[in-house]
Amino acid sequence: MNRTARMSVVLVAALALAPLAFVACGDDPETEAQAESDARLAELAQQKQDLDAVREELLRLEERLDQARAGALPEGEEVDVTQLQTEIAQKDAEITTMAEDLNAALVEFINSNPPIEGEPLTEQHQRAFDLKAQEDMVLAEEYITEGGDYPRAIRIYQDILTYAPDNEQVKQALAHAETNRYMTQERFSQVEQGMTQDEVQGLLGPVNFQNRRDFPDQGVVAWYYPKSAARDAAGVFFRQRDDRWVVYRADFDAVAAAGENDEG
Repeated sequence: MNRTARMSVVLVAALALAPLAFVACGDDPETEAQAESDARLAELAQQKQDLDAVREELLRLEERLDQARAGALPEGEEVDVTQLQTEIAQKDAEITTMAEDLNAALVEFINSNPPIEGEPLTEQHQRAFDLKAQEDMVLAEEYITEGGDYPRAIRIYQDILTYAPDNEQVKQALAHAETNRYMTQERFSQVEQGMTQDEVQGLLGPVNFQNRRDFPDQGVVAWYYPKSAARDAAGVFFRQRDDRWVVYRADFDAVAAAGENDEG
């Protein structure tokens, strides 16, 4: 499922965090103000929990659609695929709105009471930054899984570390993205003739939509996986067999650094 349009919208909200207006000094907050902040943080945490619940609902709908398309539903069960696709689109739109609202609320909360320069983060600041990091990580993971966009995901992880420098989960995700950003001979050698697109994606990861090419005159679809920043790439070439696209050739040196494409 391609959610590129949704992700582009959410990215604006996720990265809208203005530079923190650190203050040089300040007294401890009044008890009443702190109680209000705690209550607001509890609301934000609930927003996050509600959002994640809707995400789980979407995953279940998508799994059911995959089962229906593969003819793998339990015996006797029938699904209206068109209706299911409509429900998925509605749920996806609901997630977009909820994610935008949560990101905006988190940014507003953090900037309304910025950390004090030179002092450790308060428990409230830490909780707010943790929620922000969790949401931004979801966004980064979507860029990878939905569009194979490792560069953009890496930038998001790096941005998270500017306000959550000790977040080990983000550090690990960043390291994983940097490791898998470029194709290696070892990974690519797993591809075999006759594999489906789903099988290739399972081995090599999702291909960036910008690196997919159709050659209708040859009846070929090509997926290009960058090997380095020099723009050389490995290529997997598919032809249609019955109702599936399957690999007929895989070339680790399909695109030279100079940009010459081997079009199947």
